[in-house]
Amino acid sequence: MHTQNQIDIRGDKRRIFELGAGIAEWPRLLPHYRWVRVSHDDGRVKHAEMAARRGRFPVKWRTVQVVLPDEDRLLFFHTGGVTRGMYVEWNLREQPDGTVRVTISHELTYPLPPLTGWFARGVVGGLFVHHIAGLTLARVKELVEG
Repeated sequence: MHTQNQIDIRGDKRRIFELGAGIAEWPRLLPHYRWVRVSHDDGRVKHAEMAARRGRFPVKWRTVQVVLPDEDRLLFFHTGGVTRGMYVEWNLREQPDGTVRVTISHELTYPLPPLTGWFARGVVGGLFVHHIAGLTLARVKELVEG
């Protein structure tokens, strides 16, 4: 399963990066996030349990976030929940028009081929992951540009 969300934001790239890296603050800043519990944070690597909402449907997962400010990237490795094994990457790139293009890519392969097909693409990727990432990027844009 592969999904990708992308948005162009007019604002400071460092501010956008800080918002993406600051997962402990997401429930306060992103209305679709229910809670984030960080159990480890050494400044570069965070271990957390996260919970969000897709409409009325609650979802939660465990993740390890790796913060790479020199590369303008954030990496997430899902270690628990229905998305266990998912690799997520945030990339920030300055565009010629002065905006910052933020791309969130998700990759997930389940060990059982039937789950990798319709379930991963249609349910996990289409209904949940892509939707939640889209809400996240729209809200980051609103916070930075507003």
